[in-house]
Amino acid sequence: MSVIRSKNPDDALRAIREAGDVAGIAIGGGDGTISLALPALLERRLPLGVLPLGTANDFARSIGVADIESACHAIAQGHVRNVDLGLANGRPFLNVLAVGLPAQAARDLTAERKRRFGIFAALAAAPSIARHHRTFILRVRADKQRLEARCEAALVGVGRYVGGVPVAYEAIDDGKLHMTACRALTLRDGLFLALSILLRRVPQDAQIIERAVSSLTLETSVPMDVAIDGNICATTPIDARISAAALRVFAPAARSRRERLTLQSTVALFDAMHSPVAAEVAHLSKLVLA
Repeated sequence: MSVIRSKNPDDALRAIREAGDVAGIAIGGGDGTISLALPALLERRLPLGVLPLGTANDFARSIGVADIESACHAIAQGHVRNVDLGLANGRPFLNVLAVGLPAQAARDLTAERKRRFGIFAALAAAPSIARHHRTFILRVRADKQRLEARCEAALVGVGRYVGGVPVAYEAIDDGKLHMTACRALTLRDGLFLALSILLRRVPQDAQIIERAVSSLTLETSVPMDVAIDGNICATTPIDARISAAALRVFAPAARSRRERLTLQSTVALFDAMHSPVAAEVAHLSKLVLA
């Protein structure tokens, strides 16, 4: 086993490309670090071991290795899964691309803030994010669908988490991109959404637009920054599509189809009851499912 400390993305890409006859590549870092290594990982077709050393570790959560112990156990067991990737204007991405508030957060969540505040870095950056906040007209062309709305934020994800918050409950190998957009909010709605996010849930109501598609194009009223796996590296308009089963990862075995169907039925049943207790049970079932 060789351990390499890379000082920049080029060093990491070179190390992966020049690795000899190895059984896999393990990378310690968060979504952004792993995302930058994707071109070399896809060239080598080697399984990836994820050591969750980032801030939110969304991709690690999605594949079931949210802590170092479970990550090392998955690598030692040698169980490999194929998971989906996204392609944004042809560039592979690991977890999510974001426009609006999440992209502003990515810009304001500097390395220094992440180092000093860890998982609370977003709270430290909140004043700056609020100061630069603006709504925008979002236009979406997705498969055969068309959508236009004034929004606060738009996310297009492969994984289930953004900033540690579950935003999708489907499997990371379901062959779909999952778009979540938040319409423009009143102050009251904004405070409610902020509270929901702190409680690790995204409310399911008319202000939240969700679509599961194989490809889409995002356009905005004016060009806007796009954060891809936490790094600002594009502007709208942007084309995204799914690349199914494109990446091999060391991960625990996925839940069986029967287990997932049982949990999904529980979610649907309690969602339909429209009571606070039922909503809480449905939410907990979604977290288990995720």
